[in-house]
Amino acid sequence: RLLDSIKTLSDENATLLREVEEAEAARMEAKTSRDQMRRFKLEYGKRFSALKSALENFRKTYSQNKNNTENPNPISCSEYLKTDLTHSDLDDQIARQEQQIRKLNAELKKEKEESKKKDAALRKYESFYKEVKARSAEKARQRQAQQQQRRRVPTSHGKV
Repeated sequence: RLLDSIKTLSDENATLLREVEEAEAARMEAKTSRDQMRRFKLEYGKRFSALKSALENFRKTYSQNKNNTENPNPISCSEYLKTDLTHSDLDDQIARQEQQIRKLNAELKKEKEESKKKDAALRKYESFYKEVKARSAEKARQRQAQQQQRRRVPTSHGKV
């Protein structure tokens, strides 16, 4: 009885030790995660500060040199704004593209319908071909069976 009590206590002790080890592993993992988060926050803060100061320097440089052609505004000098397209030209171009899209969609729909018709006709011809092939095979089997019967049964042509 004493041995059973000792065994029960040792089993419970082993279970408790495993739980303690698991809890310690979870604490270590949480600590590692906190350290990684802290490092990330520091790195993010540094990068954000650097980007913010760079943007502020850029803004100061281009706001001071508005009329200076040495450092022109990159947006106002972009190729997009240099194009000769006016709003009405853009609207016309968009309208033409939309019309072309509608036309192509209509053609696509028409082609799909034609394709469905052709597929249906093809299925019809395939089934007809299979049916003809099956009939032909059946007739060939019948002819072969008749020929085998004729060979088995001797004919009495000339023996009367």
